[in-house]
Amino acid sequence: MIRHIHLDHCDSTQDVLKEQLSLNNGENLLISCDHQTSGRGRGDHKWTPMPGSLYMSFTVAPSIVPSFTAIELSVLVADFFDGSKLTLKWPNDIFNHHYKKCAGILIQQSQNQMLAGIGINLFSSVEHFGGVFEQNFECNKKSWCWELAKFINENRFKSIQSLKEKWMEKCHHLGDHVMVVDGNEKVHGYFRGLGDYGEALIENNEGIHKVYNGSLRFFNPDLQELY
Repeated sequence: MIRHIHLDHCDSTQDVLKEQLSLNNGENLLISCDHQTSGRGRGDHKWTPMPGSLYMSFTVAPSIVPSFTAIELSVLVADFFDGSKLTLKWPNDIFNHHYKKCAGILIQQSQNQMLAGIGINLFSSVEHFGGVFEQNFECNKKSWCWELAKFINENRFKSIQSLKEKWMEKCHHLGDHVMVVDGNEKVHGYFRGLGDYGEALIENNEGIHKVYNGSLRFFNPDLQELY
């Protein structure tokens, strides 16, 4: 059983979760809020708060192969909104049917527990961000977060192979020319799928490259530029 704490506002649900676990290490806990002011994504990325956004962090058991945890959660989030035609971008982004980002996942380790942070735009008021739904509506964020966390916990994958297959069904850049940037390191080529540990498989003239970290960007080889 997971205990749910819902707040009116906080800086970061991930930070509140860590604070609570420092007092009760080992507890299964879900933190959500109506308003978040300092949400974080991977690396130095920030999560832009909007009226239609869900903010939640919770303790999560790792995937069968732990490095697949963010990938597994992205599939489960997309499945939760079945019918909205959400697609996935390596390693942990979720896009709506207009190919605009509408959700992201952050996995961290703290107090010997794995923590998942999820930000989702149910609807968007910002042009360059997407929403799961087209129209604005009144939403009970506490209820949405609880139902999503419950769905994730009840539908975990028992096979890495079936997880990989489901992820690639939903991946919207499979076979596309991409570039993965990690600091000063850049690898570009065609995205061929996931490796044994969730790494990106990028094929170019030098063969198949296994890329474990970085930000995936779409690459136009004719213009030699990212977009």
